[in-house]
Amino acid sequence: MSQRALINNIESFSTTLNQKQLVRFLDIMDEMAELIQKAQQQPPVESASVATMAQQVAGVH
Repeated sequence: MSQRALINNIESFSTTLNQKQLVRFLDIMDEMAELIQKAQQQPPVESASVATMAQQVAGVH
């Protein structure tokens, strides 16, 4: 989905919300944007270490 299509969908969705719902929705969108920004600032993780962590979480050794 293009960025413009996403914006259009969000705008259309937001018109269906009451004031309280809209405020909460916008709070959630702000929180998501902050998380994305933090994630983009993290150094890349090597794929081998990701697989090892996934195996440890799954209990596979």
